[in-house]
Amino acid sequence: MFYVNDQFYTIEDIENQYEIYDSLPQLKECNNLRIAICTDDTFQYITLCLYIRQKGGSVVPIHVATPKEGAIRFASSAGSHLLLFRSINCFIELSNHFNNQEGVLVQMSSGTTGAPKCIERTWSSVEEEIASYVKALPVDSMTHSIVACPVTHSYGLICGVLACIRRGAIPVIITNSNPKYVLKKLKEHPKHILYAAPALLYTLSQLLPVNQQFDRVMTSGTVMPQNWLTSLREKSNQVLQQYGCSESGCVAIHPNVEAAQEMGYPLSHLKVTAGDKQTPSEIIIESSTQTIYTKDLGYIENNVLSFLARMDDTINVAGLNVYPQEVENVLMDYPKVIEAVVYKKQNSLAGERVCVQYVAIEPIEENELREWCQQFLAPHQIPMEFTFVHEIEKLPNGKISRKQLGGILV
Repeated sequence: MFYVNDQFYTIEDIENQYEIYDSLPQLKECNNLRIAICTDDTFQYITLCLYIRQKGGSVVPIHVATPKEGAIRFASSAGSHLLLFRSINCFIELSNHFNNQEGVLVQMSSGTTGAPKCIERTWSSVEEEIASYVKALPVDSMTHSIVACPVTHSYGLICGVLACIRRGAIPVIITNSNPKYVLKKLKEHPKHILYAAPALLYTLSQLLPVNQQFDRVMTSGTVMPQNWLTSLREKSNQVLQQYGCSESGCVAIHPNVEAAQEMGYPLSHLKVTAGDKQTPSEIIIESSTQTIYTKDLGYIENNVLSFLARMDDTINVAGLNVYPQEVENVLMDYPKVIEAVVYKKQNSLAGERVCVQYVAIEPIEENELREWCQQFLAPHQIPMEFTFVHEIEKLPNGKISRKQLGGILV
């Protein structure tokens, strides 16, 4: 059982939908097929995922906003046999190659350090993640998961929806992105854990009525600015954070995060290694079937995994490492700055240098920002270049590619 916005779907609704799928030859024998799905019917999408998983087939989720030709191109590149576009009455045949592999869920890497790539995860590995996730999540079966993020991504689908169903609770999937609507649904379900991206969580915290409080919120995907986290903690009974990657899904959960870089305790089915606080190193994840080199820089202290930066995003200034998040937190504390992103540029003579784009109501004098930074940062951490923008460019998944922002500093 689950909600999609205001519509409640029962087990009977799901069983009736399964009967429809059983009547379609493209789906009834889908155990050897890879099926791409691009539909704005969220009920249909969720039930298709459940049905195809049960049959042993493979699913390639495609974001609902993708146009037809783009969906065909994406589905083909992922090795799909069929594309369901918008409706179960529209199956597009893409390939008839033989496939006898175990069913998989195809997810895309974030693309923050280059072109996104297809990641295949077997349903058995997804089941292992869900079991471990539910065991670690400090909520009971009476706590609804309010999923205000795309269910075409593993964060929304696996952690938000499938894990909620596993623990016997009811997912509430929200496709209406209006913050006031999200707040209305939270009020209707007072015992909740809200799954959303950091930017939406912060926006909701600013719009939250004085007499209303979040029950629990979960953040993931990118490190939240510390002042956003502080605001969220003031308006929530509990703020949780999770860390993961496309290859393994969720890796760690923090049950009550106070410092934004703290990702939490590794899940029981994984072995996670990193450096210590003095000498951070690459976060490495080991499962029963693979070793994943994340290219994330972090450390483990008291069994809590902390994330510092993507290794590619770390800025080496004359042999000294600068972690963008540390500089961003200082800039975000300046009253006039609304948002900031720190990245590196190459200087032909001096090597890597720290640069920043910031959003504010109006441009701020560079000396004013520099003087603020000097109060909190070492000289090598202070940006060489401050750029005012009306909006910081983001990828379709809401993340920022620091690599794309970089260039040559003249």
